[in-house]
Amino acid sequence: MDLFWRKHGSHKLLYQLYCVLVTALTTAASVVLSLQLHRLGLEKENLLMVFLVGVLLTTVFTRGYIYGFLSSAASIFLFDYYFTSPVFTFIISNRQDLVLLVFFLIAALISGMLSHRLRRQSELAEENARVTLLLNEITESFLNLSGIDNIVENGMARIQDQTGLCCRVTLTQKAEGKPQVFPGRGFSESQPVLLECPIQGKTQQLGTLQVSGAAPKPGEEADTIIRAVATQMGLVLDREFIDAERERIKLEMESEHLKATLLRSVSHDIRTPLTGIMGASSTILDDYDHLSDADILRLAQDINDDSAWLIMTVQNILDMTRISGGKLMIHQEYEAVDDLVSQVIQRVPYLVKSGRLHVKMPDEIVLLYVDGRMFDQALLNILDNAYKHSGENSQIQLTVSCTDELVTFDVSDNGCGIDPAIMDTLFDEFVTVPANNSDRGRGVGLGLAICKAIIAAHGGKITAFNNATGGATFHIEMPREDNE
Repeated sequence: MDLFWRKHGSHKLLYQLYCVLVTALTTAASVVLSLQLHRLGLEKENLLMVFLVGVLLTTVFTRGYIYGFLSSAASIFLFDYYFTSPVFTFIISNRQDLVLLVFFLIAALISGMLSHRLRRQSELAEENARVTLLLNEITESFLNLSGIDNIVENGMARIQDQTGLCCRVTLTQKAEGKPQVFPGRGFSESQPVLLECPIQGKTQQLGTLQVSGAAPKPGEEADTIIRAVATQMGLVLDREFIDAERERIKLEMESEHLKATLLRSVSHDIRTPLTGIMGASSTILDDYDHLSDADILRLAQDINDDSAWLIMTVQNILDMTRISGGKLMIHQEYEAVDDLVSQVIQRVPYLVKSGRLHVKMPDEIVLLYVDGRMFDQALLNILDNAYKHSGENSQIQLTVSCTDELVTFDVSDNGCGIDPAIMDTLFDEFVTVPANNSDRGRGVGLGLAICKAIIAAHGGKITAFNNATGGATFHIEMPREDNE
């Protein structure tokens, strides 16, 4: 009851009136009960216990020592008035009664103090348990949060829900180096700042938390909650910034690794066709008069093949640069599958002339919603890959089929198949056939990685597997409908 009045009383005066009423009632009840027991023959020494219980009850139901002291004093006077001779006066004629009353007063005061102290410790224990539970809830609310906005919003919402105060968070440590301000619900610049807490990370201050309101300075419990939220916010934000920095460093390292690998591959592999072009052209220039038409034609064909390979390699490098930088843009239009395949075949004359390429197309006209140039590049890379790595005597089959939902492209060969050592990383960047493979061809290992990125950008899927009868198959699935 005392706790109810202290928490919900609208004015201090009401609580004081409540305490006075409790003191009066317990004292009056002690007098009435003592009179009844005295009529039943109970001695006055025992009746003092009744008054002592009344003093203890007053201490339990009120707050502070003052009302227990008043109850003790009133009990002495009333006991003297009713039970010491001469009765119905405040005169004490018997020294034993005087000593009895003095020790009663001492016992009542000590008992009241102990009772008050015990009750206060109990209230503090309950309050500490409640605050501890609340702090645990605040801590748990931050555990699975990610994203700076979510973390800050959660912290400000916790403060406002638990204390009723408005707050604002200013982060001075951001990835782009610019402070960012998060005003909470109801925050106003016109209200005074009641409390400012630093949001501290592990090694540096990340920002500040400001609490404002029309109320006076936050109490002890509100101050504890605000500082706990600021601490948790600092820990979680520090983790968020560290993760962002780690991801940035990782991307930079991958980018540097990509550049270094690309430079090594390009410098090594492009030199071979350039050497061939230079050698063939020098031979024609130096020995033109001694060369037959067949020799000149063969040397010109070598120059043409090496030039075509260089063009395709440069195009792959440009596409890979766009993919790595997140700038791969596709411009889709409806294209006939027959036209797409014809354009690809025209770009691999060496494969057509070898007589190793066989094409099987569906009877009906099939349309695909694709970027024609990029899809042709993907299909060209797969055919060129099969030509280089399946073996000189292998046959290559390009089969196009369709269902109501998909158009599939299968590039199969009967060659040596895919090396199991690179099967799991076949579509990664810079993956090439192991050096001990005598059938390996030139290449920087970008073709299949580009194929995968292009096909995925169109909403399709590409897989590769070894055939049971020998050789390998690259399987492409493309959706027939507009996937915008």
